Amino acid sequence: MLDAEARFLLDLMDQAAKEGRPKLQTMPYDKGRAAVDKMSEDSEADPPEVGETVDGSLAGPGGAIRYRRYRPLGVEPGSLPTLIYYHGGGFVIGNIETHDSTCRRLANRSRCQVISIDYRLAPEHPFPASTDDALAAFRHIRDNAEAFGTDSKRIAVGGDSAGGAISAVVCQACKQNGEGMPAFQMLIYPATDSRRQSESHKLFGDGYFLTQELIDWFWKAYIPAGTDLADLRLSPLLAPDVTGLPPAFVLTAGFDPLRDEGRAYANRLIDAGVKTTYVNYPGTIHGFFSLTRFLKQGLKANDEAAAVMAAHFGT
Repeated sequence: MLDAEARFLLDLMDQAAKEGRPKLQTMPYDKGRAAVDKMSEDSEADPPEVGETVDGSLAGPGGAIRYRRYRPLGVEPGSLPTLIYYHGGGFVIGNIETHDSTCRRLANRSRCQVISIDYRLAPEHPFPASTDDALAAFRHIRDNAEAFGTDSKRIAVGGDSAGGAISAVVCQACKQNGEGMPAFQMLIYPATDSRRQSESHKLFGDGYFLTQELIDWFWKAYIPAGTDLADLRLSPLLAPDVTGLPPAFVLTAGFDPLRDEGRAYANRLIDAGVKTTYVNYPGTIHGFFSLTRFLKQGLKANDEAAAVMAAHFGT
């Protein structure tokens, strides 16, 4: 059954549409991004105080990549375990600001540093720009760990939706290249199979916030025509071998089109012997992890994800 708070939010959205507010998938990408990014910022719970934030940039394959570092409240600077966070938004929308409160809470609750990455977005920068940036950011921080106040062997990657997919791709790419992998992966309702054939896509593709029309809008911008959807950078679920990947926390939402592919990826990891914590929040919708002003289950999920990572790093 859908939670009352999720039902209330969906009803608000339906009412706004009836009053003439345009749907995102009907808008030009630049105007849609600006409108939704502002809404996303306003939909996060009030940002908690942290010990320190530092904005900066690092070199990427397409130019400078912005980042924001969050030191947890009450934790002194030093060689801290670190979560590199990739925001959600269908590879088209989202930025550091839309997930600022979420990153602050993850930092405080885990007592780990969080570094939020502002990777390039489509349609200006289509596939594989986002994953190229994400991998470059991980490598840069790993290879310059001391400068980022961390230890190269205590760096996690994580993110929600598109960011969860990106995190899975970074782990797989490092494994395939035989290089130092992340120590942990936090996958929040990740998009792991771009073919979109699961039962949850059929069940929840209309009326539950993330619709098939909206996914089509994202994919049209992100994936060039003729691209093989089985490319592992688009569909990490299809990797032939996931043994040896980092320990994982995988979270899904019960009324989310991405539910089944997230669960399937968790099952692949578990079957391969990868230490994996899988949790499903049955009564809520895609996006709840950051829509925390309206969906209090998101705050609970933030805390649970942070706690699992904290236990892994012993913080």
